[in-house]
Amino acid sequence: MYQEMSVHELAAGLERRDVVLLDVRDAEHFAVGHIPGSVPVSLPELPGRLRDPDDELWARLFGARRPVFNRVCIVGDAERSIDAVAILGEVGIESSVVAGGTRAWSAAGRPLNRHW
Repeated sequence: MYQEMSVHELAAGLERRDVVLLDVRDAEHFAVGHIPGSVPVSLPELPGRLRDPDDELWARLFGARRPVFNRVCIVGDAERSIDAVAILGEVGIESSVVAGGTRAWSAAGRPLNRHW
């Protein structure tokens, strides 16, 4: 089972800077349009990146200089998002799936970055 976060909750968390947003879609979809501030991470690379203290993602989630965050959120297709929740759970990180993902974000009138 997994928790969902609405686009409005995500927007508020990003504004407060207490949410880390992982985009687990493939690089092609990320490049076409992604939520500003999201961190691209391919699902196959996620476990290794969570164990590598030299990795930017590890630093954002576990490092001493990381900002305080309340939630890790995931955007991607349903299967990848649920898999990412499970991978994060294995290292003790609770996370939520963004309901409707990038499409819902865009449909709500929120901006997308269209460059890497």
